[in-house]
Amino acid sequence: MISFLRGIVFECTEDSVIIDVNGVGYEVMIHQRAFARLAEPGGEICIFTHLQVLENEFKLYGFLDRKELRLFHTLLQVSGIGAKGALNILAFMEPEVFYRAITSKDEKLLTKIPGVGKKTAQRLIFELKDRIADTMITASDSQADGINDVIEALETLGYNRSEVFPLVMKLNEQGKLSENIEDNLKKVLQYKSAQLKK
Repeated sequence: MISFLRGIVFECTEDSVIIDVNGVGYEVMIHQRAFARLAEPGGEICIFTHLQVLENEFKLYGFLDRKELRLFHTLLQVSGIGAKGALNILAFMEPEVFYRAITSKDEKLLTKIPGVGKKTAQRLIFELKDRIADTMITASDSQADGINDVIEALETLGYNRSEVFPLVMKLNEQGKLSENIEDNLKKVLQYKSAQLKK
């Protein structure tokens, strides 16, 4: 298993980058958004990889951060979504945006992804909504623990995990959550109450 490659950017093609690792060139398939973040040829690169073993060939798929690799692996578990389809989703959408679309069941946003129709969007939501709620996207380990604590407390109060997850993540991204679980719980409930009054 090749977990990552560290080397020099040798060449970029239309949909891949060739990385020189101690004199060996590895061709790695990457999504279109990643090209803008690549170093110029001759520059150093560290890329996280997924090795796909096919009947007649091996293919490496690369990602510049672990959260994209995690989403790629998650997408591969969805029926009808292969490596190319998963890479296409990542090319169009940041992981955080994709996760929010799933948890908020935003079919309209998902169908903006080229190649994703209404049925595929519905399948993505159906198969991922519960798994996504357990994925802490942008949080550090300590933040993730705090977010999980708040969500578990809300579940104890009878709320559905997939229902409160988007709200908790939104408040976390806005910097409105602290290290105090009780304070965080009050803030979430206040925002939840305000939503219901609208």
